[in-house]
Amino acid sequence: MTRPTILDGGMGQELIRRGAPRSAELWSAWAMLEDPALVAGIHADYLAAGCDVLTTNTYSTFADRLEQFDLGGRSDELTRLAGSLAREAAAAADRPVLVAASLPPMRGSYNPGPDATYEELFDEYQITVDQLSDSADLFLCETMGACFEARAATDAARTSGLPVWVAFTLQGAGGHHLLDGTSFAEAVETIDADAYLLNCCPPEQVTEALPQLRSATDLPVGAYANAFHDMPVGWRGRDGHDLPAGRTAMGAERYAEAARRWVDMGADIVGGCCEIGPGHIARLVAEFAA
Repeated sequence: MTRPTILDGGMGQELIRRGAPRSAELWSAWAMLEDPALVAGIHADYLAAGCDVLTTNTYSTFADRLEQFDLGGRSDELTRLAGSLAREAAAAADRPVLVAASLPPMRGSYNPGPDATYEELFDEYQITVDQLSDSADLFLCETMGACFEARAATDAARTSGLPVWVAFTLQGAGGHHLLDGTSFAEAVETIDADAYLLNCCPPEQVTEALPQLRSATDLPVGAYANAFHDMPVGWRGRDGHDLPAGRTAMGAERYAEAARRWVDMGADIVGGCCEIGPGHIARLVAEFAA
């Protein structure tokens, strides 16, 4: 069996674990404003764990999210800084490490109906793509719940000339499809990506849905789950809803067992999302050591 590509783990919850304030509104952008060295330290710990890919801390640095705090004018600065931190960390590694530029949902996570058109979203994503192209080896359009938003993100990322991966979340809804009801087969047909993943949903949900995603494409597929307790349907972080508590029972060994099942199902890429930290990633690296 070919060893899977191993992503890093979550950033936002790891920042909180290390003392950053729990800011549901600014989320991981807080560290870009107040303590970029904390972000650099987390990148370094994921590298020490053995990951193959570092993800930029740009999930919350786009203008639409920052403008409500009168920080929209700093989006360019913070996004570019996040890209530089990941690039510098990867360059310092003793092995080849890729930088994945994170393109998040622009109108809230776990949202099946973004309040924007494809054209509006494309233009916003294009700004972030331009800000990160010099730092990135690939673009990762992640936590996508609506097909047209995923298309806007991937289409904008394509203008960079770099590889593009897209990751769909299943969090807060049932079924083997995007949150907006789009089947995996239709999503793969209409979204132009080089790899298709599932992310930021429980490992059990990934295990149920991954075979359907695998059967929908011959391109690489993968998964990076979270370790939250169940999230209610309709949860909206930007509306002030608190995050669910972490699952203390989702330790590194149990997570590695889930990832092994995903690879046995045909996953080419595995990693972690919220509540999955460097210890989990180190265990994944050991699990798939040659």
